[in-house]
Amino acid sequence: MARVDARQLQARRDRELHGELMADFGVKKALERLRSLQQGRGYGYRRRLLSRSLRLTRSMSPEVADIIRDCTELLGYTHPIEVYVVPEMAFNASCYRDSHGPTVLTLSSRLLECFSAAELRFVIGHELGHAALDHYSLPMPITATLQDMGITYVNRPTSLKLYAWCRAAEVSADRIGLVCAADPEAAASGFFKLASGMSSDRVRPDLASFARQVESLVTAPEARDNLRDEDDTLDSFSTHPYNPVRVRAVWAFSKSAVYLQAIGKSAEGGLTMEQVDAVVDRDLTLMDPIYLQERGSNADTLRRLLYTAGVAVAAAHGGVARSELDALALLMGPDHGEAPTNVPQILQDLPGRIAAARETPLASRALLVQHLTIIAAADGEVQAEELDLMEKIATDLGVDIRVVHYAIHGAQHPID
Repeated sequence: MARVDARQLQARRDRELHGELMADFGVKKALERLRSLQQGRGYGYRRRLLSRSLRLTRSMSPEVADIIRDCTELLGYTHPIEVYVVPEMAFNASCYRDSHGPTVLTLSSRLLECFSAAELRFVIGHELGHAALDHYSLPMPITATLQDMGITYVNRPTSLKLYAWCRAAEVSADRIGLVCAADPEAAASGFFKLASGMSSDRVRPDLASFARQVESLVTAPEARDNLRDEDDTLDSFSTHPYNPVRVRAVWAFSKSAVYLQAIGKSAEGGLTMEQVDAVVDRDLTLMDPIYLQERGSNADTLRRLLYTAGVAVAAAHGGVARSELDALALLMGPDHGEAPTNVPQILQDLPGRIAAARETPLASRALLVQHLTIIAAADGEVQAEELDLMEKIATDLGVDIRVVHYAIHGAQHPID
């Protein structure tokens, strides 16, 4: 395949938000502070990998070396790359790069064992996509959370925008992964393995069926201009909250003229990038925590419920932990990060606030349930009591309890 320009594959939302954020005063100050704190960090990170994991050479795995060679030549990426295998039972991959030392790519041992060559091409291409697009110039989540004397450098709206940019950046990296793999089925099956933790070929028939449904959505992007019915809003939450959006985005991009040209096929009849980005923007917007920013009675109702339910979930096992309060403050703002003194009263308010929230849109209720899982997992583990309470809250809100399980499970199987 001929060399491609990674910038031409970048998601519109990624490009626009990145430009806005890099010009933001608070973000600039946070990045200046990070640079002063992280001098030499690249070498330290590499040193830890050298001491605790296996550095993969061409003689150990010619297949991986060939994939990296092909992807870097395709992207014109010339920065030195080192590959490490980390002993993990979860499917995972990550990439790190700063001004010190080489680009460092890590693959979990199970991912390396269970992913096909085409799936590996997608995953490795995805990671190199982050590097090629210099997503590391805006490190997250630390840019959004870095503080000076207890106050974050970035304000609340900018913090939420940073997280929205992260999601868009994943779409961009997925597009580059797809070009490297030249196989939409491999990309989609990789998502399914990451979400389910399964490596059996028995999932393929269902995968093919799902892929055809996704394809039918994206081949007529104008149909997505209509507002979704309430029954459709849970499409974004039917598995790991990011995976359905990303699978849809990958399939949309696979129908584009830009992708077809990149892999040497005829682009006749291919979708424009404007059409592809319209599909992606629509799905990504559904994942924005709009109720945390909007004004109005519905937004106020949901914010009150998030605080009350968040404290209730945090208190369900062993009391409210500092890390859980920090997660609540990250969602709602620093004013909500103090330890509550009236937990019994807060728990009494919960049923009434759930009842009031049932009048709000289903998509917002489902997103709120996902936010509860962030609070529950903030101390490193979701306890049975916390899970039971989140399931009850979801049921009382009219939200499928699978949203709880997919959100928790998906967070344990990321693709960085």
